[in-house]
Amino acid sequence: MPGVGRKFEDHTRTERDTDSGWALEMEGKDTVRILLVEDDQRIAGFMKRGLEAESHEVDLASEKAQTLALTEACPYNTIILDIFLGSDDGLDICRVLRQRSVGTPILMMTAKDSAETRQASEEAGADAYFSKPFPFDDLLATIMRLHKSYVSADSLRGIQAG
Repeated sequence: MPGVGRKFEDHTRTERDTDSGWALEMEGKDTVRILLVEDDQRIAGFMKRGLEAESHEVDLASEKAQTLALTEACPYNTIILDIFLGSDDGLDICRVLRQRSVGTPILMMTAKDSAETRQASEEAGADAYFSKPFPFDDLLATIMRLHKSYVSADSLRGIQAG
């Protein structure tokens, strides 16, 4: 099952994290194809511009049907998924993607942080969790960590199958 064997990353900010140096050096960075699922157009636009400025390819979705259609049509390296999407539920979308054997790393984000929401995200199959607002450098570093672990796991599967 996708997500199994991966460490769940909880990026809830605490005072202790302020100077933790999460920012990853981006020299020699890979282009990551990202699906950003966010219903707030202002936030989606800001994140898309920032990610594209870092040489990532970003597609946008704002609801469940669009998200499922895009994940069937295109391979993504990372999915960034808001939990509260108007009438849709990001946790439900995450569960459906995992049930459909989508192994792409999923990073959940929410403005309504709680221990229950973090646990529900992990149980739904998310690989990482951010509470809004969050430093953009932390997001970039997490995307690269998830991408590298996903590529490494994919390589191991290819070696084992060969």
